[in-house]
Amino acid sequence: MPTSTPRERPVLNVLEAIAEAGMALLASGAEAFRVEDTMQRLAQSYAIHPVEVMVLPTGLFLHGPDGITLVRRIHRRSVNLAVLAAINQISRDVAEHPIPLEELSRRVETAKTFRRYPRWMHLGFAAVGAAILSQLMGGQPADALPALVSGALAQWVRQGRFGTRVVGGISDLLAALLAVLPALGAAGLGWPHPGAIVVGGIMVLTPGLLMTTAVRDGIQGDLLSAAARMLEAMLSAGAIAAGASLPLYLYLALGGRWTS
Repeated sequence: MPTSTPRERPVLNVLEAIAEAGMALLASGAEAFRVEDTMQRLAQSYAIHPVEVMVLPTGLFLHGPDGITLVRRIHRRSVNLAVLAAINQISRDVAEHPIPLEELSRRVETAKTFRRYPRWMHLGFAAVGAAILSQLMGGQPADALPALVSGALAQWVRQGRFGTRVVGGISDLLAALLAVLPALGAAGLGWPHPGAIVVGGIMVLTPGLLMTTAVRDGIQGDLLSAAARMLEAMLSAGAIAAGASLPLYLYLALGGRWTS
């Protein structure tokens, strides 16, 4: 923690609380302009000015009065709209009626733990989504069951304990690899449309929200953040494609049957 004089210390406390709120937003998938705007509004609510904020996908810089500068690095990011909604509500409440700094810090810490759905519901949503997508891709009702398993496996790797032990790109690759296995098993048993099962399983992994966030950052003029997020989305898509292609290639090279 940086050193400070007694006069600087109250300002530093406020800036640290604001930085924590910004980190919570950024780590939960918020756009750069949303993080910057929220931090600026919190600073105005506590009469801290001038304040300059710069947000990147993996970190933020906060410069306040008396030359105080805070740098925060984000090591792990995900998508948690419950946290975004909670922090946004905190910023609105503080803008209307500034609360003690200790209460702000407590509410931000509480918001960081918000989870809208339990883990088993995430698995269920992914499984059902994969089953529906397999039908949209021309599959038969019988293809929904292996697609259901495929989606659940993909989500288990990406968000389960196994997926948290590896970096994001490798996690995507492993998730796609496991997502293809039910389709290969179904193809070996003579299922009519294993291709629809493959597509249903890997579609739940596509980084659609990440690409949307990149576009929104670009529209707002945060070009560096937009380019970084788009590159991340492309790397994720490449890892998914590689993970799905490898077992499929080996299966066909070894003479496996494929009916669709």
